Amino acid sequence: MSTTLTTYSPVSNPDILSLIEAQFYRDEFLALASHELKTPLTALKLQTQVFKRYAKKSTQDFYQKDKVDELIDKIDIQSTKLVKLINSMLDISRVRSGRLVIVKEFFNLSEVFEEALGHYGLLAQRKKEIFIWADRERILQVFDILLSNAFKYGNSRPIEVKLTKKKDWVEFSVKDQGIGLSTEDQKRIFHQFQRGVPASQVSGLGLGLFIARQIMIAHGGDISVQSKLHQGSKFKVKFRIQESL
Repeated sequence: MSTTLTTYSPVSNPDILSLIEAQFYRDEFLALASHELKTPLTALKLQTQVFKRYAKKSTQDFYQKDKVDELIDKIDIQSTKLVKLINSMLDISRVRSGRLVIVKEFFNLSEVFEEALGHYGLLAQRKKEIFIWADRERILQVFDILLSNAFKYGNSRPIEVKLTKKKDWVEFSVKDQGIGLSTEDQKRIFHQFQRGVPASQVSGLGLGLFIARQIMIAHGGDISVQSKLHQGSKFKVKFRIQESL
């Protein structure tokens, strides 16, 4: 299987205003990152401390498989959160420095779609194979970002996910029945450190949609949103199929 590697760099002309903006985003990023990284790290520390405390008081029965498995599952959840946060931090640095790497290969998009849904315990009924030339891991990342947001802001209601091929275009959409977005929020959520609700209500760096859009732009596509406040949101990814170099 052959691959190609390219880098995507947004055009920028540094001036005094952009430097001020960069300093603001840097300070915003450091404040958010320190808070978000501290949360899973604190949870990990507490879980291991509790386990050690009970282990000292209990007999060998404490090390039963179900108890150990429960601890491992909790650690795995928090570790996954850390990995995602760190990857987001790395991606924002790559985008701003023009070093977002896109490694293209030929793969079945339908399989990636199923893999993304599987991360959230969802099953997909495959209708057709869709083979494309793109960055497999980056496309999976975009799917994951949109699904994660749907579950995060969807008020625990069912979501609707579709993957369709239209001539030489692919569309992926995620529709939730959650809190929705105001007109003003729809204009800013694809920017850095922006979200539809205050940071105190939902965890995250506010980078997911920004990174997802940059990935899609690098693939010649884009992401759009249709939403009404308190009536849910529908995010749609659209990009042209490239079947070879």
